[in-house]
Amino acid sequence: MPTERLNALWSMLRPLPLGPFLPTYTAEKLFVAPGLLAQVSGDETKAVVSFGALYRATLTPLLEHGFRWARFDG
Repeated sequence: MPTERLNALWSMLRPLPLGPFLPTYTAEKLFVAPGLLAQVSGDETKAVVSFGALYRATLTPLLEHGFRWARFDG
């Protein structure tokens, strides 16, 4: 997705104070919100975001910003 779509997430996510868990060329960073973990990777123009949540209801606020999930394994 274009990185501009990430602007809606920054008001609800906080950076996890850990270094990237993979080599730095992937630029993956972790962010958290209550009950939610997000992994963001990309560059200045494109981003890939993955969300992890224990409960499906935790993902509901993301729908307001146009983020949809393909599967929920919880």
